[in-house]
Amino acid sequence: MKKALLGMSLLVAMLVFLPVRSFGAMPTSATLATHAVGGLYHALGTGIGKVISRYTPTTVRVQPFAGPPAWLPSMDKGETDMGILTSADAITSYKGIVIYKRPLTGTRILISGGRIHIGFYVRADSDIKTGSELRGKRVPTDLPAMPIARLSSTATLAASGLTYNDIVKVPVSDLTAAGNAFLEGRLDAGWDAVGSPRLTEANSRIRGGVRFIPVDSSPEGAKRMAQIYPGSYPGLVARGSSTGVATDMHMLTNDIYLVATKFMSDEVAYEIVKTLWERNEELGPVHPGLKEWTRERMVNQTVFIPYHPGAIKFLKEKGVWSKEMDALQAKLLGD
Repeated sequence: MKKALLGMSLLVAMLVFLPVRSFGAMPTSATLATHAVGGLYHALGTGIGKVISRYTPTTVRVQPFAGPPAWLPSMDKGETDMGILTSADAITSYKGIVIYKRPLTGTRILISGGRIHIGFYVRADSDIKTGSELRGKRVPTDLPAMPIARLSSTATLAASGLTYNDIVKVPVSDLTAAGNAFLEGRLDAGWDAVGSPRLTEANSRIRGGVRFIPVDSSPEGAKRMAQIYPGSYPGLVARGSSTGVATDMHMLTNDIYLVATKFMSDEVAYEIVKTLWERNEELGPVHPGLKEWTRERMVNQTVFIPYHPGAIKFLKEKGVWSKEMDALQAKLLGD
């Protein structure tokens, strides 16, 4: 009996002196803005939110919107905590150009994540093989709820030397409506991101499935694309890596960021980045789109908006933040 009590006493003493992680001023809840339900960004945000909620005292509430123009103004005021943002939306909103009427400079990067590959897709048995062959075909247009989607599709057409005047315009409100129009046979080509649940649905419902069309990746095509859609570039997507990718192909590509309002405290930003670093291996199993959200990609030397100071503090502690990143940060802040 005495030995048992002594053993229990030693165990308690060990537990008392074990290091305990302190979360400081972590809030009980936080918002994370994404695109609409059914899209890739909502799936990414939901996965990231699950990991943060599981390993910190903060419950992340994912809030879907039609697109970043609907939530970036509230982040600029500190009313939205976090969001999933493409590099194209980041640069255009931060500078107040293209679809943004004024600069929204209250956004800061927590981590740079994976990439989004976007393009036109067709039925697998379609005769359309290249972007130039979309001439005279029915293509989704307008997309008033997601102006960045109109911009990116316009840029992809431009890479092949086409404009909206060269296709048969089929007005839709957003990508969900575009997906439905494709399934209903009202479009010859749809528009969406690699890994989107909408693509999975279309592939399962259409006999023979669907496939993406490669973007013109020539220097001239890439230049035409970037002139219309700042922050984009032709990225190589490996054959079979996702639904609809039938061959190795280049597609319009953007980096994806997990961003936060600049009003988030340094302590909270630090803990969120620390959690995503320490639990990095748990992101991929949550959603295939998060497999590329690795530690190696968290610091990105081609970002278009500043990092959050709390994120920088942690990344410096891990030795992955360089003097070059300090220079880039100062440039982006206008110091």
